Amino acid sequence: MMQKNSDSPEGSDMDSSAPGAPDTSQGSTRVWSLTKFLIVFGVGVGLGFSIADGRGGSRVVYSGAMSEQEGRAVHGPDEAPVTIVEYTDYECSFCRRYNRLILPEILETYEGRIRYIVRHFPLVQMHPAAAKAAEAAVCAEQQGSFWEYHDLLFAQAQGLALEGLQAYADQIGLESDTFQACLNSEEPARVVMDDLERGAAFGVRGTPAFFINGRVVYGAQPAEAFMRTIDAALEEAEGN
Repeated sequence: MMQKNSDSPEGSDMDSSAPGAPDTSQGSTRVWSLTKFLIVFGVGVGLGFSIADGRGGSRVVYSGAMSEQEGRAVHGPDEAPVTIVEYTDYECSFCRRYNRLILPEILETYEGRIRYIVRHFPLVQMHPAAAKAAEAAVCAEQQGSFWEYHDLLFAQAQGLALEGLQAYADQIGLESDTFQACLNSEEPARVVMDDLERGAAFGVRGTPAFFINGRVVYGAQPAEAFMRTIDAALEEAEGN
């Protein structure tokens, strides 16, 4: 059973058991295994190591969390010294608050110095519409419009039902038949499942969760908390 964990990091939604997966009743053929989660989670914890100081707001670094980003929509230049990977859920109120209030400030402040990547982590027992919304974002990404669609999902003017997902696609000019064919296929569910498994391997249990050059930040923290971690990562990357 999914519930909000009393030990959750402030400003995050957390599953007290295991991450959700796209619902098989919605056409996904891959089922999340609790045993598999525990194995992968244990491996991920083993990949972490302590850093020498706490200036960046995190004492654990998962360097592998920054790899295998090919083919994902990236905001910022490839040569940026700092990479941020966010694990998000489109039905998570903390994720929505972060993306609407904090992310724009971060992107503006660090323009040209960070590259930003989003991975999907829908907690479907808590947020039943989140998986399909994530799949729709994957389909928008395939048409080169991930960030526009991502922003509309968090604005939620039309909700996250199928009609709303199609309305957002129409609003940003996606090719409707292509979008629907993608959404009805297994490919976006596979991408979302891969993100879930990858996040679990690096210790993600709730949303939002962030890896800033591998440093872990959980929850919709104040902008200053993110900036401290980004500044520490920049200082390290630039050798200062």
